[in-house]
Amino acid sequence: MSFNRLISFRYLMANRENRFFSWITVLSIAGLAIGVAALIVVLSVINGFEVELRKRFLHANSHIMAYRYPAGLSEPEQWAETINKDFPGIVKGISPFIHYETMAKSNAIMRAVLVRGIAPKEREKVQSLKGLVFPEDALDALQLEMDKPFSKDVPGVIIGTGLRTILGADVGDSIELIAPSSGRFSETKKFKILGIYNSGLKHYDNKLIAMSLPAARTFFDMGDLVTGLEIGLYDANSSGTVARDMESKYNLSFREWQTYNRPLFEAMERERIVISFIVAFVVIVAAFNILTTIFVSVSQKQRDISIMKSLGASNFQVLKLFMTQGVLIGAIGSAFGAVFAFGIANFLERYQLIELPDPYFLKSLPVNYDPITYLGICVSAVLICILASLYPALIASNVTPTEGFRGSGQAL
Repeated sequence: MSFNRLISFRYLMANRENRFFSWITVLSIAGLAIGVAALIVVLSVINGFEVELRKRFLHANSHIMAYRYPAGLSEPEQWAETINKDFPGIVKGISPFIHYETMAKSNAIMRAVLVRGIAPKEREKVQSLKGLVFPEDALDALQLEMDKPFSKDVPGVIIGTGLRTILGADVGDSIELIAPSSGRFSETKKFKILGIYNSGLKHYDNKLIAMSLPAARTFFDMGDLVTGLEIGLYDANSSGTVARDMESKYNLSFREWQTYNRPLFEAMERERIVISFIVAFVVIVAAFNILTTIFVSVSQKQRDISIMKSLGASNFQVLKLFMTQGVLIGAIGSAFGAVFAFGIANFLERYQLIELPDPYFLKSLPVNYDPITYLGICVSAVLICILASLYPALIASNVTPTEGFRGSGQAL
């Protein structure tokens, strides 16, 4: 340990004559630690919320959708071949889909639902559904309907976990879907529940029904048409640029995943800035405590300053001595704050005591352990402490060799 840090640390400790100052130091460090912990926990929760939402939206939606509405898209295989050829190394997979809204009925309960006709094997290349569908062989059963269409009298479906609760139906049960019709009375058709879809997003889980593409074509009387193509990319973040390139090249409409819920993510970004600014005031208040602590240190150590000046210490060395106190308080407080924040975040993640209401999409409070967030806040806190110590350190550096002996400051 250098002489400068040794003296700075010694000044922050208690001595026999004055133990009150050490308590001021402890409270300053505690205040900073609480401020740092609060800011880290808040940002960890907000970041975790955004990361979890993005991940689940990507599971539920492809990176890009190409469609022709309301006419529908013919010859989807040729379109897929053309897009793959024009965008090599960019497009990971392409899968046709059918998208339709209708009504589902079970146990005298009717519910508006969103039916999605998919080709499971191709959809897996676009975005994997594994881990979201239970039992796992439910997708294989839908793929079997793709390979052998019309082999079953009762086609299978996969329904959202929330929809299962609403309809009071489970795997193995049958539900009825109302087919769109221009007549007065619409036709209903039975479907067998093969599996449950659980994305963790309530507005999908409470409404979605997935079936095989042939079953959807037959049910909605679409012939060889599909609603559009789901396109998966190797780089999800490039979806905006790729979608614009495709739109200028093909006579189709395109929509990329980042636009699905853009208002939500923009609102979250604004909330992050506002909440961070508010919570940052805790750190600023702690900085004022540190400024007071160093002021008290300077007033008590004027005799020591005069002695050091008499022995040849320069103004810069005295300035550096007291600014080091600010660095030490900032470093110790930030370290304790980071550890405290990690403990709180781990507790929130493990026990999930907070259950989120419906408008928040997710069921529980997510936490993101981002090292950059921890490091950035700790470094910022240390910088604030350095700024807080600057003014009292300047005052200390201007103490003359004789001035300290006239005051009441105590010697080291």
